[in-house]
Amino acid sequence: MKTNYRYKILLNAGFFAFFILTGCKKNESQPVKVEKEFSAITKSVAANSGIVAKVFSDTTFTTSNGVEETDIHFLNKNGYSTKVFILKIDLKNPELSLKVGTAYNSTAYSKQTVADMAKYADAASNRVIAGINADFYNTGTLVPIGILYKNGVGIKTSFSDNTGRTDQGLSFFGILKNGRAVIGNNTTDYAALSSELRDATGGGVFLVKDSKEVSTAFATVEPRTAIGVTENQEVYFVVVDGRNFYYSNGINYEQLSKLMVSLKVKDAINLDGGGSSTFMIKNPLAPVWQIRNMPSDGSPRAVANSWLLISNKP
Repeated sequence: MKTNYRYKILLNAGFFAFFILTGCKKNESQPVKVEKEFSAITKSVAANSGIVAKVFSDTTFTTSNGVEETDIHFLNKNGYSTKVFILKIDLKNPELSLKVGTAYNSTAYSKQTVADMAKYADAASNRVIAGINADFYNTGTLVPIGILYKNGVGIKTSFSDNTGRTDQGLSFFGILKNGRAVIGNNTTDYAALSSELRDATGGGVFLVKDSKEVSTAFATVEPRTAIGVTENQEVYFVVVDGRNFYYSNGINYEQLSKLMVSLKVKDAINLDGGGSSTFMIKNPLAPVWQIRNMPSDGSPRAVANSWLLISNKP
């Protein structure tokens, strides 16, 4: 009988506790599931590119006045993990300019990492705050396949034969002497603008022309570096990491074209890619140049030239 008595006491105590707890819960607000609010750029890429199945995460922050970085990790519609780094640059901002970076800040054909190029170019009122790798180059001679202009000097004023790499040596990105950014082909556009170029490097296939996708016959998925310009003189640096199944597999030209269109660029071209793809910023919280992406070589590759974003702040 003592066992049964104890059992009844415990049973009644349990019912009482359940009543108290459930009564309290009714008076408490229920937790609400909140969906993550993605950045405007991420929303545009996800909604308008047609290549995104699911966004895993994004990060957006201002690196300096007129410059915004957005990093997006997503699952593409083929089921592969993809990581893209995007730098939006407002060239209308009088503090900002784009300049060609070269090894040791010289006109000789050589190579350095983008971060080392930044160190040689950085000076008072010429502060390097971001950079990407630029043109494809001959790994033996270190001569770029496209043109190369630096500070108004034509270091290389013609396009090399692109036999064996027919997706390269087709275009250029340049800054005119009036400060405007331009993208053009290697024939008529270059002939018309060559005398006006202050800084320029060659590029590869067109990704976007007159705000429309450009199709190509190249379907390989690789790490990529691209550059685009809007009607409003906003320049986009874009790097997609690749060759890493669980992190980021890369992107083909068709997908990259769709991504660039979703950024509302007027024109865009592919630059060098593979192990050369580098996305660097001057960390806004510390005085260091930081490689934001994960180069497929495992570390930043020394390259022939780059595009450096400059601030005229001391």
